[in-house]
Amino acid sequence: MALVLNLNDYKAPQLEVDFGFKKVSVTLTDETTSKMSAFTVDANKMLEKADKLTDNELAKLSREDAKKRLESVLGDARDLLEGAFDELFNKPGLGAELYNRLGKSTVSLAKVFSRVNDEVSDANQRKEDQKLNRYNRRHNNSKKK
Repeated sequence: MALVLNLNDYKAPQLEVDFGFKKVSVTLTDETTSKMSAFTVDANKMLEKADKLTDNELAKLSREDAKKRLESVLGDARDLLEGAFDELFNKPGLGAELYNRLGKSTVSLAKVFSRVNDEVSDANQRKEDQKLNRYNRRHNNSKKK
């Protein structure tokens, strides 16, 4: 008995995202998935840092210093997220364009990134589920013979 595998059934899934103004796609390799996870962790840390800037803390600063502090924290997160979109989809400028189309909101950019990250996780899980289902069907059919 020989096992014949169609390798196309096992290839890394492709994720296509339509942002309305541009369609992009990425193959969900191990590298892509780990980059996505790393970007998500870093972005969440930066956004938490922004959230931790309390009114009391900012009130102790001059208006100008408070503004600079908040802009610095949000700017770091925005730079990271813009770079993540550029790198993941291999489309330089995509992150900045998304940021501008989202009304220059870092929080909105983070929400879009989170949604893409959720879809990456779901696509990877679907692919694993498909492989498991194929294996179980083959394995169960072998037992019946």
